[in-house]
Amino acid sequence: MGMPKVTILEVAKAAGVSKGTVSRVLNGRSGVNSDTRESVQAIVDRLGFHPDPGARRLARGTRQVIGIALFNDDTHGLYNEVLLDAIQEVFLTEGYAARVVETGRDGLPKGVAAGFILLGVHLDDPRPELFRRRELTFVAIGCAAPGSSWVDVDNEGGMREAVSHLIKLGHTRIAHLTGAFAGQASYQRLHAYREALAAARIQYDRSLVLDGGFTELGGYRAVRRAIAGAVEFTAVAAASDEMALGAMAALEDAGLHVPWDVSVTGFDDLPPARQAKPQLTTVRQPIREVGRQAAHMLLEQLSGEAPREVVLPVQLVVRASSSARPPLLPQDHTLLLPEPILRAELEARGAPK
Repeated sequence: MGMPKVTILEVAKAAGVSKGTVSRVLNGRSGVNSDTRESVQAIVDRLGFHPDPGARRLARGTRQVIGIALFNDDTHGLYNEVLLDAIQEVFLTEGYAARVVETGRDGLPKGVAAGFILLGVHLDDPRPELFRRRELTFVAIGCAAPGSSWVDVDNEGGMREAVSHLIKLGHTRIAHLTGAFAGQASYQRLHAYREALAAARIQYDRSLVLDGGFTELGGYRAVRRAIAGAVEFTAVAAASDEMALGAMAALEDAGLHVPWDVSVTGFDDLPPARQAKPQLTTVRQPIREVGRQAAHMLLEQLSGEAPREVVLPVQLVVRASSSARPPLLPQDHTLLLPEPILRAELEARGAPK
């Protein structure tokens, strides 16, 4: 008869850490300092512990489903597609099946799962507190109640940087394309837009806040309505790439040129932003990393780790859709090109006469 097999719980007790910490060390994941990592690895080697992936999957039994709970069951949009793909990729690798679950009117999920990822967390969202009361393990994407586990990006910092970029280019009439006003991201980005204006001593004008509903069509319609209503603006700071692309299409249909007549910025850095003509200046957020972080944080909780909070950084990526409006020379109306980034674009497309 062979020696009894060492369990991960025995390793955790010997090392004085949780099972989740041992799991992170064994899987090479972040969140463990070097001293703890070396100590756990030494005990793993001393005890001769060998994780058994097959037994781990079998032990999960009927608890191998991860539920993804969406706000308003909204699976549309490229952002959500990228996010869901990253989440499902992690759980597939770990032997779980991650799937979107239907929620009832009370906000609670229908069906049983080992844990849940909450997408689309909004202002006064009841779901995190409801899940906690029911003792359901979850991670929210978006700020949740204290004591909950959540991951988000620096929404305010990103939008402040985008609006400040436009202000530095000389724009003072900057429209802001926002989404659902109940959404956390919408609220945070609108707040940052107002802060950036205030910092530059530019008066806030409510008529410049346009509701684009976080869709390309919504962005298109909002900008067309603003143009039809004679709302004056020289730049658009959109809270998403999809709304920004809709705005660019609306401006083009109205006979306006980007960036010569109106500059446009987005938020996300989705593939269409890099394929747009001109390429879209935008705030790059690590969408796939948000999904991966949320998935790993849920796995940590399922292994006994305490909830934690993560805010990921964002980065402004300046491309050809934003520029100072080149002044016209009084004699020949030749456009000045103050920014090198515009030269190739102007040569390829030809400057408007």
